[in-house]
Amino acid sequence: MANKSIADELTAVAGVASAIQAHAQSYGIDIGPICSALKIDPDMFQSLTARISLDRICRLLEACALLADDEAFGLKCVDRFVAGSTGPFGYGLMTAPTVRDFVRFLALHMQYATYASNLRLTIDDRGASFSWSFAPAIVKRDQYVDMGIALAMRRLRDIAGSRTDLVEVDLERPRPKSPQVFRDYLTRKLRFGCRENALRIPASLLDMHNPKADARLFSLMDIQCRSMWPNADHQEGSFIDQVRKFLILRMAESNPSLSEISPHFGISERTFQRRLAEEHTSLAEIRDDLRRELSLNLLTESELPIAEICYRLGYSAPSAFTRSVARWFGRTPSELRGRKSA
Repeated sequence: MANKSIADELTAVAGVASAIQAHAQSYGIDIGPICSALKIDPDMFQSLTARISLDRICRLLEACALLADDEAFGLKCVDRFVAGSTGPFGYGLMTAPTVRDFVRFLALHMQYATYASNLRLTIDDRGASFSWSFAPAIVKRDQYVDMGIALAMRRLRDIAGSRTDLVEVDLERPRPKSPQVFRDYLTRKLRFGCRENALRIPASLLDMHNPKADARLFSLMDIQCRSMWPNADHQEGSFIDQVRKFLILRMAESNPSLSEISPHFGISERTFQRRLAEEHTSLAEIRDDLRRELSLNLLTESELPIAEICYRLGYSAPSAFTRSVARWFGRTPSELRGRKSA
C-alpha cells in the first residue's frame, strides 16, 4: 500500500466502520474481497476497543461508493449504524448533559476516535465553532468525513431536535452532484469545498438539555476516552516515531518550534534538542523527510490540485513547494505527477 509507513500510523476506533458491511450489502456489494485486498479483518468492525488503519477504512468506503455509484454512500451509512458502536466515544456523545458538553466532548476526544488533526474549538457569545481536518497522508477521505459528520449530527439531533438545522456545517469535500441529500442528512446550512471541516453551533442551542443525559456515565466515558487516547503515555515507539506522529497531525500548521513541541512530550526544550541530537537528526530534518514522503504520495496517488497539496503540507506559497520537490526528486511537481501518469 502506498506510503504505508505514514498512513498506517494513523488509526481509528474500528467500530466507526461497523455499518459499512450491512450498508454495502444493501447495494449487493460484498466487501470481503475489498477487505482482503486492503488487509482488513471486517470482524474487527464490531469491536468497541480495537483500532484499525484510518487510511484503509477510507479506501474501503471510497471503493464501496464507486461500486454503488452513490456519492452519498458514506453519508447513508448512518442509517445502519447502531448507537454506541464506537464504545466510550459514542456513549459519551449520547449521554452529554447539554449541547455545550456534547461539542466539548467531541472536540476533546475526536482524535482518540479517529485521529483527526488541526482540531480547534472556540466558544464565545456567538456560540461554538469546532473545526478539524486529517493528516495529509489520508488522501481519499470524502466518504469517511461524510459518515463521521452524519453520525455526529445524528447524536446532536437527539438533543436539539429540529433546531439542529440552525447548525452550520463546512465540508472539505467538493460539491456533490446532488447536494440536497447531504442537506437532508446534515443541515440546510451546508458549504462544500472548504479548507477544513467545521461545525458552528449557535449560542441559543448550547445550554439545551439532553433528554438522554446521564452525567455519571458521561463522566466515566470521558475518563475512559482519556485513558485510550492514541498519544497516551507519549505514544508507543521510539522517540523519533513519537515526533513523527506529532508532526504528521500538524503538517498544515506553521513550523512549530522546539519550545512549542517539547511541552507535549513532558520534557524541556534543551532535553528535547539533546534527544534529537542523540538520534543524529533535527526537527527540521524530520519535518523535511515527512514532507518528501507525503509530497510523493499526494502527487502520484491523488488528483489533488498542487495548490491544495501545498496547503496540506504547510507551505506558504507554491514556489516554496516547487523548490522542495526539485531538491528532493530533481523534477517539478507537475513533472513528477506527469511521470506517474505517463
